Amino acid sequence: MNYSLSHILKHTIIYTTGSVFNRFLPFLLLPVYTYYFRPEDYGLYSLVYSLWFFIVLIYLFGSETAFQKMFLESGNDQKKNIYSTMMFMILGVSVTLSVIIFVFSKELSLLFFSSDSPSNLLRLLGILLVVDSLSRFPMIVLNSEQRSVNYTLINAIAVIINVFLNLLFIVQWGMGIESILYAYIVSYLFILFCGLVCTKEYLTFSFSVDTAKKIFSSSYLFFFYGVFLISIDLADRFIIEYTRSTEEVGIYSASYRLGIVMNLVITGFKIAWIPFFMKIKDNENSKDLYSKVFTYFCYAGFSAFLFFSLLTEDVIKIKIWNYTFLNQDYWSGVHIIPYILGAYFFHGLFINLTVASFLENKISYLIKSSAYGCLVNIALNLILIPYLGITGAAISTLISYITMFVVLYYLSQKIYYINYQWNKIITAFILTISLFFSGFYISSLEDISYFYEVLIKVFLLSLLVIFLLSDQIKKHILKV
Repeated sequence: MNYSLSHILKHTIIYTTGSVFNRFLPFLLLPVYTYYFRPEDYGLYSLVYSLWFFIVLIYLFGSETAFQKMFLESGNDQKKNIYSTMMFMILGVSVTLSVIIFVFSKELSLLFFSSDSPSNLLRLLGILLVVDSLSRFPMIVLNSEQRSVNYTLINAIAVIINVFLNLLFIVQWGMGIESILYAYIVSYLFILFCGLVCTKEYLTFSFSVDTAKKIFSSSYLFFFYGVFLISIDLADRFIIEYTRSTEEVGIYSASYRLGIVMNLVITGFKIAWIPFFMKIKDNENSKDLYSKVFTYFCYAGFSAFLFFSLLTEDVIKIKIWNYTFLNQDYWSGVHIIPYILGAYFFHGLFINLTVASFLENKISYLIKSSAYGCLVNIALNLILIPYLGITGAAISTLISYITMFVVLYYLSQKIYYINYQWNKIITAFILTISLFFSGFYISSLEDISYFYEVLIKVFLLSLLVIFLLSDQIKKHILKV
């Protein structure tokens, strides 16, 4: 099969659509959450939400990537064995761990939240963790087989269900913060059911101890990798709570959600990227393709950064029938959005560099780079948050991802050299930063109307897009 840039672009667009539906959910519901819940209530939910992503690592023990790698490299009969073994193994582990959460919910609440009030939320989280863990592997199979339309459709319908239930529980029935977890449980049950139906040809009632051992032996490295990445993303919430307040956690989390739009594109790219580079690894021009993908990813990232950093704050403050997208109680955190956008951009560059680690079996490089990022993150959070508050947390996140990228780039180029187009990328980066600060200066002017301010920012964004497309425009003119 001939794989090209159009192939990775096609599946990235489709998977991004799916990830937009799935991961855009907290963003879509921000107006509801910020109007119906106080910052301290939303802060409590954000801590439970963060805990979800920490604990699920233990449930999965790093097996997702190892499972996908084994599944992609195996024949049909082996795939049935791998998939069935994985599902039964996850079922046993997740049910066991969730029973422990149920039994010790009060003790765990005191450990993580300094009170036992969230114990009911933890019990709901225990149910969600089982469904979430099981639902991931049918979707990985769909991804591995490039069944991107099925993948996206399932996620899209699940999000529609989730949004409907949130509106029903919170707006119509006036339920509390626990209603968010109820909605997640139902939507993930839908994903699990549809995923099992779509992958039923691989699911048998069999379990192989040898296969389980192979998966586990390949997974433990990814477990540490996952722990470091999640820590960079979420540890700051707990540090903010202990050094500042739960209210600030809520304000920080709401603004962080606004910056997550960059992560939507990265998630779609990541889902399509691993199967793509694994399948073209033996092609003669594979390294050239990897380099071009990196360049175009940078271009897309620069455009997304400039667009959302310049316009998000203006958009969320627009009043429609006396309502704004984000409740005014949360506006004090919107200044962190450019830091979060930048952090996710460097995370995307980091994902691009995973080619070398996978193809040369140097997963330890991913662990080393993420470990450095995690250490930098925790150290900076402890130093900056007490003095700078949520701004310190955002700066720490950005520097952490830059650290990860630099370390992995240095290690990867030694074992699998790729000639990246740095001249083009650096030129585009300098232009992006220049336009960003120009837009920031325009926002600081008091004697300019809102209409002209937005118009100038759109003009700045257009300049970047024209520059990034200049090569394609030249080619088109020459053809004509």
